Amino acid sequence: MTSVRRLAQIGVITVCAAALAACGTSSRSYNVSGAPGGNSAGCSGLVSKAPQKLAGHGRTDSDQKGTAVWGDGDVILRCGNISDVPESAACTSVKGVDWVVNDKKTHGGVKTVLSYGRSPAAEVTMSERIKDKDAVIGEMSGIVSGLAKQKACAKQG
Repeated sequence: MTSVRRLAQIGVITVCAAALAACGTSSRSYNVSGAPGGNSAGCSGLVSKAPQKLAGHGRTDSDQKGTAVWGDGDVILRCGNISDVPESAACTSVKGVDWVVNDKKTHGGVKTVLSYGRSPAAEVTMSERIKDKDAVIGEMSGIVSGLAKQKACAKQG
């Protein structure tokens, strides 16, 4: 009877160890939701060109298509059919890419910008821990410039 009990204990320990190992290797979502169209070829290409290091943080891919995450969610890139900002919003051009601040998602030190006139669109959210947000947008402009440009921003801010 003792050997049966010991085998049962070993089995339980093995199952628990396997479960813990699986938790340690699974990807995290970082509360990132994929955008409609995030699984498109344009978004796949954008995410594949995204840097491995950004603002001093390493990249960890989310489990959502068309997204990439740096740090502990300090910078989040989403790609897809995103149009959360009005066409009349002022935009800023950085390295040939027009960006609009999404006021609905910018608050408390968090800043969210959306590429303007590109298809698909790129959305970048930066936490309050990112000190040089302009440098992040500059680096992202280099890869977003590869997305098809459909129109330029008329209202430069």
